[in-house]
Amino acid sequence: MLYIFVNGKILDSESPAIKVFDRGMVFGDGLYDVIKMQNGNFIFLEDHIERMKKSAKFFGIKFPYDLEEIFEVGQKLSAMNDLKEGELYLQLTRGVDIIRDHVFEDDYEPTFVEIVQPVRKMNPEIWQVGARVLLHPDLRHNFCEHKTTDLLPNVIAKKYVRSRGAYEALMFRTDEGGKYVTEGASSSYIFFDGEKIIAPKIENILPGITRIKVLWLAKEMDIEVEERRVYIDELLKMKEVILLSTLSRVLPIVKVENFEFKKGEIAKKLDVAFMDLCASHLSVK
Repeated sequence: MLYIFVNGKILDSESPAIKVFDRGMVFGDGLYDVIKMQNGNFIFLEDHIERMKKSAKFFGIKFPYDLEEIFEVGQKLSAMNDLKEGELYLQLTRGVDIIRDHVFEDDYEPTFVEIVQPVRKMNPEIWQVGARVLLHPDLRHNFCEHKTTDLLPNVIAKKYVRSRGAYEALMFRTDEGGKYVTEGASSSYIFFDGEKIIAPKIENILPGITRIKVLWLAKEMDIEVEERRVYIDELLKMKEVILLSTLSRVLPIVKVENFEFKKGEIAKKLDVAFMDLCASHLSVK
């Protein structure tokens, strides 16, 4: 059991908390975010909250708490749950209908959930040996620049790869040039061609916080960064394939399907720099 925060109240996780006609449950009409907690600090919390607020404004969902309030609740939950390392999960929905109805009014009170849970376990050797990913078509909607709770295509993609012994999906869409990389089911990708880092441009993919920080670090290290569409046919020309996410940090990919890649120095250097950046970060200025 964990202590959680729902609409201003701290409850235990086994208590009934979300109403049946909450639009997040019946329509996926909501947003979420996941923030890493390290040594009691919520890493890049301000960046995550600002991104979530922008999405809430885009969808017309009221954002009921400010940064300081979210931070204070998170600190309280981490203490009550006796956690120093973990994940802060935030969820915001448009609120509760009187009856289930697609059309929403403008005066709904939002539902806001805050959870501090233990970090999902990863074998630390994965950063040493690298991971394998599988191709999967990107079946999602046209709101992928926002972290919506409508995640069924992501769930299907993740289940597909895990059931086949791989770590993550490398999703793709198709245009007149062929199949091009979008992102993972819960991650971003970048590529190193031997001279520069190439990152899929933000076009209906998430502007991931880890992605933003790592590309900034690369530029600080005088590594050229290019953002454009990356086609599947180009992958064999790449020297390194690198996965980015809150949980996975900077993770070298050594296999895409059965095509092998070397675990190169760029991923290693960026991961060290990213861990240093996280260690120096304070949750709230």
